[in-house]
Amino acid sequence: MAQDPVHASPRASTDAGRHSVAIDLGVVVALTATAFLFSIRFELSERITAWELRHEAWQVDELPGTLVVLFAGLLWFSWRRTRQAQREVRERLAAQRQVVTLLLSNRDLARQLILVQENERRTLARELHDELGQNCTAIRADATYILHAPPGDGAGIAASAQRIAATSEALYGLVKAMLRRLRPMTLDSLGLVPALQELCEQWEEQTGIGCAFFPVAVPEELDDLLGITLFRLVQESLTNVARHAHARQVRVELRRSDCGRKLRLAIEDDGRGLGAEGELQGGFGLTGMRERVASLQGSMQVGAGPGQGVRIEAVLPLAAAAT
Repeated sequence: MAQDPVHASPRASTDAGRHSVAIDLGVVVALTATAFLFSIRFELSERITAWELRHEAWQVDELPGTLVVLFAGLLWFSWRRTRQAQREVRERLAAQRQVVTLLLSNRDLARQLILVQENERRTLARELHDELGQNCTAIRADATYILHAPPGDGAGIAASAQRIAATSEALYGLVKAMLRRLRPMTLDSLGLVPALQELCEQWEEQTGIGCAFFPVAVPEELDDLLGITLFRLVQESLTNVARHAHARQVRVELRRSDCGRKLRLAIEDDGRGLGAEGELQGGFGLTGMRERVASLQGSMQVGAGPGQGVRIEAVLPLAAAAT
């Protein structure tokens, strides 16, 4: 069965290329030998010399040297064009490899995002079933008791009312926590800076790791997409610190830079730093952060911080979200 040329092996392609080169060289050698024998048979050199002498007035005898220079110039021109073509082929191959890498990365990121969404839905469903369902059952039981309680059972009615109040407060806290996970309410009501300040304070309280937030000249009014992107960047960075960094202190700084045209976000920790190969722990979380920044025409760098921890810096144009 013949092999598909598209799926031919590299060795077969190399052998075919060498065979083609050998054929071309054979053609050149054959043509050169034929031209030499033809020149000997008809004494072309003598004929050309005689013809040049008859036209000396027109300086025809200078044509051979001129033609040699023209031939050398054409050789140089073809060499330059060949080098240019080779460079363009290398650049095209590099671009194709980069496209393939990006496609694979986007595919893995999309798969991971689906898994994250499903895990979040599963967690929310479990909490709704366990916490919300149990609390609603408890409220219904106490309400039923109050509805059918004997007239003289004031103490029982009061106890049921207290349990309903406590259960309602617990339900409110549960719903509030779920809403905070889905969408930070402070971001909509007060703005980005208070939302980030609240995030850092809550994270510090939960993890026991110090977290200092420093906003510098941050505009009060920001595009919604830009604000939620910055919030998620800080949120994901703090999650990575809590899981992998073994840090004692984190510094979050958000400042307006480049004559007010950009926002620069920097998150530094004093943890164990990058991995053995200079890579950050966290995998797809970091990939998602890069995708968020790239979607707003920004840039993001990950490197070692001043204390040899990890420093994540993202620069986002203020006008990117509106375009």
